Amino acid sequence: MTKMRLLALLAVVALVLFPTIAIAQAPVQPCRFYGTVQVNGADVADDTEIQALIDGNVVATTTTPAVYGPSSYALLIEQPEGVDYAGKAVTFTIAGTLAAQTGNWTMGGNVKLDLTIGQGDGGVPGGGGITDVKVTTLPPGGNATVNYNKTTGVLTLGIPTGATGATGAAGATGATGEPGKSASNVMGIVAIVIAAIALIVAVVVMLRKPQAPKAA
Repeated sequence: MTKMRLLALLAVVALVLFPTIAIAQAPVQPCRFYGTVQVNGADVADDTEIQALIDGNVVATTTTPAVYGPSSYALLIEQPEGVDYAGKAVTFTIAGTLAAQTGNWTMGGNVKLDLTIGQGDGGVPGGGGITDVKVTTLPPGGNATVNYNKTTGVLTLGIPTGATGATGAAGATGATGEPGKSASNVMGIVAIVIAAIALIVAVVVMLRKPQAPKAA
């Protein structure tokens, strides 16, 4: 009977611990990202490299096109043992250039994320290809400059500054302030205060009753 009770107890313990062991040993599902790839509004060539990065480190690499269409990608980001990617930001590069879009890693996720660099018709200024404008100031006499980066879609404008103006006229002299107190008067007041304190101390000492001598 004792053996039967022991076996029953072991069976109950196994049933309690089995779900915990199964969960602990369950593999971590990777996060999948997929979508289209465009640079300045145009499709990219086949075999264009797409990379995913977490914390600045490359965690997955693929090339275009994906199986479901031209100029598209699909990649899996697996979480290594002892590393926690949950909720971390994922950035992407297209042929080594940072894409504008980012995602977040989730276990078992299947995220559609279209990747782009620039916008519009081939990055021509005025055609909708500008994604950022930077204005810089040139020294006086410099010529205005315009620089457009087709890869990033950034337009940089250099604006010359005007000549320095003439110095303005000096302001009117302010009113004369009141004369300060004489130092001799201040010293005289300090001397009177000290003398009064000394007189008070002398009076207090004189008024103190002498103590009777102690008996031998």
